[in-house]
Amino acid sequence: MPLSAAILTRLARADTAALGPHAIALMNELKLATKGPLGLSCVILAATIIDVVQHEDAGPAGYMDGMAFAYAGNKAALGWLRGRRNSILHHEGAADGLMGEAPAIEWHAADAERAIGCLLDYLDDLDVGADTD
Repeated sequence: MPLSAAILTRLARADTAALGPHAIALMNELKLATKGPLGLSCVILAATIIDVVQHEDAGPAGYMDGMAFAYAGNKAALGWLRGRRNSILHHEGAADGLMGEAPAIEWHAADAERAIGCLLDYLDDLDVGADTD
């Protein structure tokens, strides 16, 4: 199931110039993963990019105050993203979409859209990666 044109357009327009090289490489991978669509990979990459942005000195972490990171993003959305990423990576029991359910591919696409939106909102709040148009 393909991702929506709206989220794909928003991701394509994201400006990565203020990010460090590690975050840029991961953003490029995320863009490729959306073509699959590889929903689980999109969730993992979106969460990882947020972690890298918070810690990569060559990017915003090298010049931004820690308070900028504390107030960036919707905390509920970020919590969901971290939890979903962890449920994918760390098998600790049954997880929706990972138990062979027939509609799982649709759930993965929905999770990918939600994860990418969360990432882009986070970057917008930091005033990095904002839409270039």
